[in-house]
This record gives sequence, C-alpha cells and structure tokens, in this order.
Amino acid sequence: MGESATRTGSGGEARTAKPLGSVQLSTNRRRGDRMVGTSRAIQRALEQISIAGRGRFPVWIHAEDGTDKDLIARLIHSASEWATGGFFALDASIVPESLLGRELFGSEAGGIQALPSAHEGAFERVEAGTVLLERIETVPKDLQQILAAGLEGGSFRRIGGSQRIPLQGRLIATSASSLDGLTSEGKLIAELSERLRLLEIRIPPLRERKEDILPIAAHVLSHLRTELEHELGKPVEVRRFTREALDRLRTHTWPGNERELREQIRAAIQLARGEELGPEDLLLSWESSDEVPSFREAKRAFEREYVTRVLRICHGNISRAARIATKDRKDFYDVMRRNSINPADFRS
Repeated sequence: MGESATRTGSGGEARTAKPLGSVQLSTNRRRGDRMVGTSRAIQRALEQISIAGRGRFPVWIHAEDGTDKDLIARLIHSASEWATGGFFALDASIVPESLLGRELFGSEAGGIQALPSAHEGAFERVEAGTVLLERIETVPKDLQQILAAGLEGGSFRRIGGSQRIPLQGRLIATSASSLDGLTSEGKLIAELSERLRLLEIRIPPLRERKEDILPIAAHVLSHLRTELEHELGKPVEVRRFTREALDRLRTHTWPGNERELREQIRAAIQLARGEELGPEDLLLSWESSDEVPSFREAKRAFEREYVTRVLRICHGNISRAARIATKDRKDFYDVMRRNSINPADFRS
C-alpha cells in the first residue's frame, strides 16, 4: 500500500495523506460491500452492526484470518452517524513496534529521533471516524496501556508531545482469539480487555456455516465478473457454476475462509472457457473436504475434468482429442454430451 490515501474531512473536502506503508485510509465502502449468508451467525452479526452504528463505543471482532473483518468494520462505520469521518485500517502485526505508536497516536517534531518531522496518527486523522486495529494482541503492552487510558479518558498525547488531543474516533479491534483467551494468556492487558467487552461480534469459520458457502460464492462470482469486465474492457463469459462445482464448493473445508473462496473463484474465472465454472476450474481436491464423494460422483468429476483438459490441449478438435484419449470418436462425443461439454468453448 505505497499509494497516497485520501480522506474526507468534516467539511466534506478531500485531503490527501502521505503514503502510510501498511496502513489504509479511506472513508468509502468498497463497491459490492455487503454481508452475504443465511446462517444464524451472519444474521446475528448484521443485528450487531446495526446496534454498533447507533453508538461510538469500541467493538471487538472475533474471527479467523480470511474472514471479512475489514468488511464488518466498514459496515459499522457506514452505519454510524459519523460516517463522514475517516476510516483507518492498520494490521498491528506487520507494523514495526518502533513505528506502531507513531501510526496510532502520532508524534511531535523530534519525538522520534529517526523521524524528525511531526506526524498525525490514526486517531487524529479519522477525527470522529473509525480506527480498525487488526491482531490487537501483537500491540506491545506499553501501547496497550496508552490505548486503554485514551479510551477511558477520551484523550491522548502524541509521542514526544505534552498537549492532550481529544480521542473522538471509534476503535474496532480484531483477533482470531477470544478476549478471555488473550487476557488469560497475558497477551492483552485487563484494562484494555474491559474497554473492548461492550460489543463482541463473533463470526465462526466458513467450515462451521456451510449454508453460507453457496450464497457467498454466487455473490463473489457476480461481483468478480463485473470487476474483471471493467479491468479487461471486454465481457467475461462465465455466468454460473456447474452442479459438480457447487458440490465441490459446498464440501471443501475452506481453511482460508472467505478470502480463500474469493481468490479461488477469481482464478477459476480466468481459467474457464464458456459460461460455466466446473470443478476442474476451481482446482479443489476432495482430500481437503469433510465429505468423500460417492464412486459415481468421483468418476463423473474425473471424466469431466479429463475431457475438458484434453479438449483444451487440442483447442476443441474432437478427432485429435479422441485419439489422445484412445477412444472412438463417437464414444468421446457421448462423454462430452453426458457432461454438457461444448468443444466450441475451447476453440480459439
């Protein structure tokens, strides 16, 4: 994230911030942002986002890596009366400890010897907006103390400064672990833990809410098609998943959660030929799934993947593909028809 970031001030004017390295500063929700799913966990999260939008208290998001914690934070920010303030996202685990305090609270000129210039921190930049602090357990204890005191007293000082600055923004903190677990393990000080207990949003991993997988996949496919068409300047043929692909999506364990699902579909769209995404495009193995397919399902999946790959190599030439597969041309054509494979999709 080496690009300059832009925020909107309280008067509505756009202001450009200096490059922030690993920090993102933005006030706008990304196109297509919305939570998708039918599980009770997602419905509960939507209710909690609505509650959070009515106040400015800290929020705790408990979810595994790959879950859309950034999306939840942006939805809370957008639902609040202070959405015109800035939105500052920072992953504490990838910012050097020597710079983390500066990024959060700012520094006066000369406050940090190696960085002589004055610097506005996150809480100053967002004004009455939102600071998203991911992996808060990696924040050093001294900074946790400063953060807890700032949340309690409503003000803070820049590093090297004496003047107290009002803390107007909301803190949204995240971790893959629970507050109780982090506190008992000594990774989070009790004072900060108490300030973060007002509202906890817990999103279970995708493997525990399988009913959300297909709705999310359909939403991602539609969104990525639009995004890629804009990037490429031409229509994207893919429109839907095959039944076999849907089965594969549903049974995969998704250790990387929504992020893995999104990237898998993005790659599949770029590999696919024709209007349908098949299991061979998704490149998901059954070994990583909770359920083992029946022999008939596995045979059909292999058959479709094999024929698709041979046709791709032969650019849709059926005679050549049948020879490579050592099958009669009529038999090979029957396999294509049985699997709804159109050789024209592979002709360039």
